[in-house]
Amino acid sequence: EWPLRPGMWTKFHKSYLTDGCWSPVRPAVFFTSRMDGCLDVWDYMFKQNDPTLSLQVCDEALNCLKVQDSGSLLACGSHSGNVTLLELSESLSQQQRNEKASVTQMFERETKREKILESRYRELKLKERARSQQEERAPEDDEENPEELFQEAE
Repeated sequence: EWPLRPGMWTKFHKSYLTDGCWSPVRPAVFFTSRMDGCLDVWDYMFKQNDPTLSLQVCDEALNCLKVQDSGSLLACGSHSGNVTLLELSESLSQQQRNEKASVTQMFERETKREKILESRYRELKLKERARSQQEERAPEDDEENPEELFQEAE
């Protein structure tokens, strides 16, 4: 019933997304892979509407991603089974000061916004339903009684 809107989204690409994963150490960083062999690195502390970094890893589809638990290495698996191991810079593999609190606040704000939008949506639907019910009743009320018309004319 309620049309949920995503809190985050990527821009349109002709190439489909094939995988995605969060950094295990940076709450604001996640990675997406695409059919065209590109890896996108998203850092919400730096940019929110575009990838922080886009890298052409190979000329075929990237099918899977896996970040090492320490967050410093990223493995990308291709369609043909090749694995590319990438070393991430310190800025992508070490948590920044207040990052966890900032990301938590961002998600809480988005959750509150979604609840407000959902409430407003329900309110509009109720008003619309009441209006349509009122319009359905209106023709019945408007039926003209000849005696009432005669009295109004006098």
